Amino acid sequence: MAVRKIKHGDVASVLALMQRHADVEGYGDIFAIDEQALSRLVVDRAPPACNILVSENPEGKIVGFALYFVLEFTFRNRPMLYLSDLMVDEAHRRQGIARELMGAMSREAAILDCFRIKWGVSSTNPEAMAFYESLGAIRERGKFYYVLDEVAFRQ
Repeated sequence: MAVRKIKHGDVASVLALMQRHADVEGYGDIFAIDEQALSRLVVDRAPPACNILVSENPEGKIVGFALYFVLEFTFRNRPMLYLSDLMVDEAHRRQGIARELMGAMSREAAILDCFRIKWGVSSTNPEAMAFYESLGAIRERGKFYYVLDEVAFRQ
């Protein structure tokens, strides 16, 4: 598999994987990204609003993606890479694709002199937790993450 940055011809395939990821994670009913938005925010914009790496099989089909942000302002005065979404097509799992995507992100983080790669994982996904731990990732202890949705912050 080849891992590279997203380009125009990948948008529809990546969007389909993003929609499946949203469905699996339980927010498919509010998923609002379309091809135009994805192109505008990621492919046509400089710098992009986020970064997307894709995994392409030998036939040229996009079989996985990783969407991440580089947070420049951190307590360490160095950037941090935040992985927002990682998805591999169900038919292509257990072939090392997620590992390749994580490796490519790690190389990007090293090039950018990031001090950390950080992400969240659903507590209902033990396979993902085991995978990340196999990479040497450590589960952060002693923290809970909170959110304020627009219903709360618009009051």
